[in-house]
Amino acid sequence: MSVRGRNLYATRQYPGNKRCTSIAREVFAAWTRRVGSLDKNIPSENVPALLSDMRLYPAHSQVGEMLECAKELTERSSHLTYGEFYNFASQVKRLHEKRNSKQISRALDRNGQEKKRRPRKMSKCNATHDVFLGGSCNPTTWRQDTAIPLLESLGITYYNPQVSEWSADLVTVEHRAKESACILFYVLDRRTRNVVGIVEAANFAGARRNLVLVMDSYKEQQPIAGETISHTEFEELCSGLATLKDLVERQGIPVFSSISAAINWTAKLLNEKPKVIGTINALQKVNLPEKDKLQKLREIFNLLDKNGEGEINLADVYLAYHLVTNKKKSSIDLRKIVKKNEIDKAISSDCNKINFEQFCNMMNDLKHQQNGTTAERFATCCKPEIRSNQDYNNINSSHCDIYIGGSCFDQQWKQEIAEPILKKSGVKYTMAECGLLKNSRAGPKEADIMENSSVLLFIITSNSRGLETMALASFYIGRGKNVVLCIQQLNDSCCISNEKFTELALNDYNRGRIYLRDLAVRQGVPVLENISDAVLCAVDKCIGRPHTSSR
Repeated sequence: MSVRGRNLYATRQYPGNKRCTSIAREVFAAWTRRVGSLDKNIPSENVPALLSDMRLYPAHSQVGEMLECAKELTERSSHLTYGEFYNFASQVKRLHEKRNSKQISRALDRNGQEKKRRPRKMSKCNATHDVFLGGSCNPTTWRQDTAIPLLESLGITYYNPQVSEWSADLVTVEHRAKESACILFYVLDRRTRNVVGIVEAANFAGARRNLVLVMDSYKEQQPIAGETISHTEFEELCSGLATLKDLVERQGIPVFSSISAAINWTAKLLNEKPKVIGTINALQKVNLPEKDKLQKLREIFNLLDKNGEGEINLADVYLAYHLVTNKKKSSIDLRKIVKKNEIDKAISSDCNKINFEQFCNMMNDLKHQQNGTTAERFATCCKPEIRSNQDYNNINSSHCDIYIGGSCFDQQWKQEIAEPILKKSGVKYTMAECGLLKNSRAGPKEADIMENSSVLLFIITSNSRGLETMALASFYIGRGKNVVLCIQQLNDSCCISNEKFTELALNDYNRGRIYLRDLAVRQGVPVLENISDAVLCAVDKCIGRPHTSSR
C-alpha cells in the first residue's frame, strides 16, 4: 500500500463510525509527530513514549507483553510497524475512554449535575498545600534545585518534608501533610536507598491516591549516600524498584524519569481537578488485548491465506468475521466495509488484498461498531483459555486461604515455624516464589495469587532487608486487603550473606519498618513481632476466630 493509501486508511477508517475515525486520526498524528512516515518502524524502546504522547500509560509489563506478542506473530523483534502499533493503541484508547465515561456517568446525577461527594478521611482536596514533596531526602537536592523553582513558577503550593535530621516524631507531622495534599509527588533518586519512599508510594498507589512518581534506576558500583554497596544489596534495591513500578503501573499511574515532565503533569492534573472523580481519570488503568486474541486472528488469517502470500482477499472478510464472532453480519454492512477499503483507486493497485496488519485493524474496528451485540460476541469468542503452562487446573485454582510473603534470603522460618502451623490448621496456603533478585516480586502470576488469597501474611524478619516485602505489604494495606504483618527490627549484629550493615543502612531499613508499622496500625492491620503469633493470627482470620495474642 502506498504512503498516500496508508494516510487515507489511517485517517478515514470505516464509514458511519466517527469514533473509529477520531481514534485513527489521533494514532496517525502521534505516529507522524514522533516517527514520521508510515513506512517507518518504531523501535521497541520508543513505544512507551509514543503511547504517552496519546496520554496512554499501560504498565511496563503490559507493553512488554504487547511487544512479545508482536514478535511471536511476525517472527521478528526489536520494532513495530504502524499497523501493529495502531492495532494495540486503538484498543487501549477505547478501553481508556470506556472507563472514563463510566466514571463520569457515576459522578453525575439525573440532571447531569455533579453529585456531591461525602468527604473521606484520606486525601482531602481542600488542601493547605497542593503538593506533598515526598521521596528521597538527604543528600539529594532535587527539591531545592528543580522541583520547588518549577512549582513556584507555576503558582503551585507545596509542603517540603526534608529536614537536616529526621526523628520518629516527624511521622505524625508528615502524615497530616500527606493526607491534606491533593497530589503526592514522589522522587526516588538513585543516590539514596529510598526505603521509606518505596513503602509510601506503594501504599498510595494501592489506596488510589493521586500519586505522581519519578523513578531513577540504580547503577551497579555507584555509591549510595557516600557508601559503596554490595552486589547483593544492589540487586535487592533494583528488585524493590521493579516491584514498586509493577504495583504502581497496575493502578494506571505513569512512572516518569524526568522531574520537569512530572511537574508539568502535576500542573495539568491540578488544573483538571474539578473533573476528577475519586482518582484522576487520565490515570485509570487500561488493559492491553490478550495475546490469545491476536493468536486467534493469526490462525484465521493463515487459514484463509492458502498460498502463504501474506495477504488475503477482501472477499474473505465475511468468512473471517463469521469465524471470529460466530455470528453472521449482513451483506449490506460487509459491502460497506469492502467499499471503504476501495475508497480511492490511488490507494494501491492491489487494493483487493489486505495484509495481516490491515486484517487485524479491520476486525478491531468491526467489533466496535454499534451493531447489536457484535462487540459482546467478539469478546466472548476471544476470551483467553486457561493454559497448562500456567500451572492452573481451573479458573479458581489461584485462590488460597493464606499467601505468605517474605525475604528470599531468610528461608528458615518458613520450614521450621510457618509450615508446621499451617499444615496442622488444614488451611490452603502458598509461599511466595523466589526468582531472580533484580526482578519484580509483583509479576502477573504472583499478583493474581495475592489478589485471590483470603489473607496476606508478610514476614519481615531481623535477618533480611525486606524491601520488596515491605512494598507488597504496604500496597495491599492500601488496597484494603486482609493483611497480617510480622515486623522485626534490625540490630547492630545483623548480617546478610556475610555482609554486615553500616549504621546508615541499618537506619534506612529500620525507618522503613517504622513507617510500615505506623500506616498498618492506622488502618487496623495486626502487627506482631513473633513469627508464630503472626502465622496463628493469619490462620484465625481464615477460620473466623478472634486472635487473642497480645504480642
